[in-house]
Amino acid sequence: MEVLELKAEKRTLKRTKAVRKLRATGHIPAVVYGHKEDNVLLSVDGGEFGRVLNAGARMINLAYDRTKESVLIKDVQYDNLSDKVLHVDFARVSMDERVTLKVPIILTGSAVGVKAGGVLTQTMKNIEIECFPAAVPEDIKINVSELEMGKSIHVKELPSIAGIKYLSDAEAVVVSVHHAAEEKAVSEEELLAGPEVITKKPKEESGA
Repeated sequence: MEVLELKAEKRTLKRTKAVRKLRATGHIPAVVYGHKEDNVLLSVDGGEFGRVLNAGARMINLAYDRTKESVLIKDVQYDNLSDKVLHVDFARVSMDERVTLKVPIILTGSAVGVKAGGVLTQTMKNIEIECFPAAVPEDIKINVSELEMGKSIHVKELPSIAGIKYLSDAEAVVVSVHHAAEEKAVSEEELLAGPEVITKKPKEESGA
């Protein structure tokens, strides 16, 4: 796995006004933490961070203030009305320690159940895994070509990948195909369950 480098700058101000001014210049407020070391407030260039995200990188070398650290992109906070990144959490890692994180689930192929008139629903978009930093995958791919009408794929049925341990509930449904008439009921059930919480706003950015 290629490890990309991202440059950052230290920041001292964390007030709402200062954070907004930072974002207005095209930069993203961030924080790096972990390994019993002090939290460090940072800012990263929005374009450069976008390049890292588009490359599918999860572990990177973070360079700032004559320091270079191996970190995981732990949390990314997005604006509710757009895909604009508002804040990033970086977690320090050691290459010989296992880490836990969530990675996206990507579906491939065309399900036979859909070809028969069914509707495919991906219930789980991300899955929590455990592995060594060097083994962090960009995503988990699932081939749904053989998924029939009324059938589901559960976490316990995900492909086995060397060095990767799935931490999400083994019985949880990842993707399913159901009759078109059931689509409304499924949507209502998902609405009642509420939106998936992808990230949490760091304490030092409250009110931003």
